[in-house]
Amino acid sequence: MKKGWIIFISIAVVIIAVIAIVGGKMYMNNKKLNEDMSEVVQSEEAKNIFEKGLKNLDPKALTSDGVIKSYKIDYDSIERNPMGGIMVKLLINNNNELYVKVTLNKNSENNALEESGGGISSQLSTNLGR
Repeated sequence: MKKGWIIFISIAVVIIAVIAIVGGKMYMNNKKLNEDMSEVVQSEEAKNIFEKGLKNLDPKALTSDGVIKSYKIDYDSIERNPMGGIMVKLLINNNNELYVKVTLNKNSENNALEESGGGISSQLSTNLGR
């Protein structure tokens, strides 16, 4: 009877160790992916894309005359798009009701970062007269 318990406990310890190792590896891979996505979103190339997109929505964006006076990246919103790319939310004028969602992708031909989709909040759309 004692030998059966020792075998059972040994197997349980091995299973727990394997689960911990696999879980730790998955956690570290996910953490690295999140850091990489954050770096891309903070890049100068992404900043240029964000600002060009905002100026397409509001020609006077990022000036005192525009509806869109400022923006900041919502770092908690950064996530991998299942279809490829990085999704991020830009908060407009420090207001959680005003936002633009942007999907960034790498162009397969020249490896340049580009916008591949997104949308705006209904409140921002109203403010922009759309």
